[in-house]
Order: sequence, then structure tokens, then C-alpha cells
Amino acid sequence: MALNTKGGINIPNKDFTTALLNLTDEEIEHLESFLIKDTFHYHVTLKLKRHDCPYCGGKTISHGTKEKIIHHPSLIDFDGIIHYYARRYLCKDCGKTFFEKNPFTFEGFTNSYAVINRIMEQLGNLDLSFSRIANLNHISINTVQLYLDSYVSIPQPFLPESLAIDELHSKMSASDSAYLCVLIDNEKRYPIDILNSRSKHNLNRYFDKYPKTQRDKVKFISIDMWQPYKDVALRQFKNCKIAVDPFHVVKNLCDSFSRVRITIMNQCPYGSDAYYLLKKFHFLLEKSNLNLDNEPKYNQHFKRKLSYRQLKEMLLEVNEKLFDAYHLKSIYQFFNDSATTDNCEAWLNKLIISFQSSYISEYRDFTNLLVNWKPEIINSFLRPYGDRKLSNALAESINARLRTYISVANGFHNFIRFRKRVLLALNPKITYSISSVIKSDKVSKTIKTDPYLV
Repeated sequence: MALNTKGGINIPNKDFTTALLNLTDEEIEHLESFLIKDTFHYHVTLKLKRHDCPYCGGKTISHGTKEKIIHHPSLIDFDGIIHYYARRYLCKDCGKTFFEKNPFTFEGFTNSYAVINRIMEQLGNLDLSFSRIANLNHISINTVQLYLDSYVSIPQPFLPESLAIDELHSKMSASDSAYLCVLIDNEKRYPIDILNSRSKHNLNRYFDKYPKTQRDKVKFISIDMWQPYKDVALRQFKNCKIAVDPFHVVKNLCDSFSRVRITIMNQCPYGSDAYYLLKKFHFLLEKSNLNLDNEPKYNQHFKRKLSYRQLKEMLLEVNEKLFDAYHLKSIYQFFNDSATTDNCEAWLNKLIISFQSSYISEYRDFTNLLVNWKPEIINSFLRPYGDRKLSNALAESINARLRTYISVANGFHNFIRFRKRVLLALNPKITYSISSVIKSDKVSKTIKTDPYLV
């Protein structure tokens, strides 16, 4: 390498440079590239070509060049600028002039095709924030957002055979809801759409857009135990079986058991053995798959070595109500893990009787839940796709990714952009299309978008 008159270092490998610019030797009349500080500069003039006048079809001649500056950072940690000396042509018949077709970008753009395409690919990675993508490509955050706004469009999706409906708490939600609503194809395992309201009114408006013939093809719907979801499913999908997510049923049970434990603990003298056990080792009654036969460890409170199994046995001896509550919780969890489509209804009926016969007041709401959602709980044991029960497990996994993305993005206020980017990243049917048309989806942070209009 050698210094040139512009104060930079000449880059002698022409083949490498032409590859970076996506050109061939046959197209190039002059090419010079050099490095100044951390920026590569590429000076390019293309060969003279025969052009017919785009206005009258007459013959043309070369009429000078004009330098156009195009941003093209092709190498990691380096910026890049193309100094493109665009040829101007003059028509000998009508006297009008025009420029040759720009091989690097759209007319009026300052970023190259390659940069735009790389940005769009990076937008499909939710681990990268807008600011990170901007820094990687040496452009502004606003430009990254404009490309997302302009090149990603979300068509109305086809309704899947198995639909999961879940929600995500967010400030981007509409004024009638504190939650976004995520719609999942439970068979293909990806989100099909995101709405900024989970209200019954807006969900009905959304599904009303679909013809009845398409809605009737939905066979299964998995929801959590929020009544409006059930109401919407019954109204919109006449041929479907509604399943309640088993995780939410078990979570309600575990919450009820926690209330039992806390009530008993608060009745124990502070510092007593019972209070200590219920305060410090309640996880032994709440978590499954624990190794209870661990190596005994010295316990300062009891002044002796104890294993988890010994501590759990001590816990269950604290109070008869706690023992009974734990027994009921355990037999339901065993049912949830072991029941099949064939035996779940009879088994659940017996469990309902057991809970109804219980004197434990903290289980009353859960008992009512079992009664009110009995058909949906039974449907959750259906396995239409392999060995997977109908559940919202996939939706919960997707929601976890979305929460992480919102955290990475330092909060999000623009729902339209959020929806576009998430579906671009997670839905394989959503792609981007680069064109010369630029538009903005920027909205006021105080404006709540009507989900029906998205």
C-alpha cells in the first residue's frame, strides 16, 4: 500500500474492491480506492454505453459526469463512501440530458442497495436494537426506522387450524386495554399477528374481517382463563374446540396453595420452628423435580444436619390443613401430567368432588374454576399435533422473547413499528421489499392506534 495525493492509503487489490461494489471489470472504466482514517473511499467511473433517449428515443452522446456520494460501509468497523462519477448523456435530437442508471442505489438515495439490504436483514434479529443497527451501519436511528416503515408491510394473515391467543402487558396497548394481544399458529409455531388490544369488542372487530368460511376452518383455540377470549371464540369460531392452557390452571392452584401457607405462617409465633420452616423452605412444597435426597447440610436453626426430604416432612407436620392442601395440589398436578384424552374427564370429575369436599376456604375459587372451565380443561388433553397437548406454551415462549426485545430496545412506544419488526423476525411468511418509496410510521407517543385499522 502507498500514500496517494488525497492523504489516504491506496488499496491495490482491484478484484476485492469490485466485489465489494458488486461490479465487474467489464463495467468499469476507472476505479480507485483508498483508506482515510477509518473510512474507505471508492472512486468509480463506469464505461461509456450506448443509450437511447428516454424522452424521444433519439441517439445520445456523452455529456460529462457528476459526482454522487453514496454511503457504502461494506467492511466491519469501517465506514465507506462511493464517489460515483455518473455519466450524463445528451440527446442529439431533442437536446434533453439524463444520467445513466445508478448501479449502486435508487435515484436520490445516499445509502447503497447493499447497506439497505443488510439493515433489513439485521431488523430481523430482535437481539439488535435500532441504535445498534444504526451504529453497525454508520447511519442514524431515524433512517433505520424509515426503512422498516417503508419496506415491511403486513398483509391480513390466514387463520390457522390451531390458534393460540395470549397477551403481553405493554404501554403500546390501546386505550381500552393494558395488554397487547398475540395470535399464534399453534401448529406451524409462529405468531401470525399482534393487536394492540385484547378487549372483546376489538377482537370481534378483528375477526369479523374474515369470511365465515375461513373462520369455520379453525378447529382448535388455546387460551388462558380470561372470559372475553372464550366469548370471542364461541362467537367467531363455530367449529372449534376451546382449550384452556394447563399452565394457567396449575398456576391458579399454586397461588391458592401459597395463600394457605401464608395464612398458616401468619398464625405461627414469629421465630418458631413452624414459622421458620414456612418462611424459609416453602419452595420444598411448591417446586417439583427437586432432589430431596441431597447431602444433608447443617441447619443453624435446628442445630443439626438436615436433607431436603427431612425438612419437607417437618413442613407437612406443621399443620393438618397444610398437609391436606398439599395433598390436593399434588393429586391435581399428577392428573395434569398423566391424564390422557380417554380418562381425563372421569378423572377430573373425581378431582372436582375432592376439592368441593375440602374444608380449605382458599381453594374455593380454584374449585369454581374447575367447574366453570371443565370442558376447556378436558380439551387441553387433546393431542392433534404429535404428542403436544393443546396449550399456550409456545405463546408464553414468544411473549418472553418480546419482553426481552422491549427491554433491549429500552422501551417501545410505536406499536406499528413494533408489530412490523416482531412479525418480520418471527413469522417466516413476512418478508421485506426494497423500493425507492419511503414513508414513515412515526406517531405521537400519546396516540393510541385503533387495532382494527392496523
